[in-house]
Amino acid sequence: MSHRLTYLEEAEQDMLIIAEYMSQFYPSTARNFFSRLEKQLSLIKDMPLMCKAYEEDPFFRRMVVDDDYLLFYCVDEEKELIVVAGVFHGSRGDIQQALRNRKSE
Repeated sequence: MSHRLTYLEEAEQDMLIIAEYMSQFYPSTARNFFSRLEKQLSLIKDMPLMCKAYEEDPFFRRMVVDDDYLLFYCVDEEKELIVVAGVFHGSRGDIQQALRNRKSE
């Protein structure tokens, strides 16, 4: 059974920043990235536990996107809901701190 997908406001902001950054290079860069991200999100809707728990905070699961970006989400099995908490460049040093403030209740 497919889970519903929702995004924290901060995750939407993360994706907007990524889109703006990638659009500086080639017009298709951001479009291609988000197309691949959408395909991966469709996979976790059907298999929400397919990604490993994030070692630093097991509340979240971590999905690698395009080798450079990490998507963090949490699963509410009872509500059949996936909450996308953030999308970060892998080199970002404060991921754990950023996620600390994004735990949904």
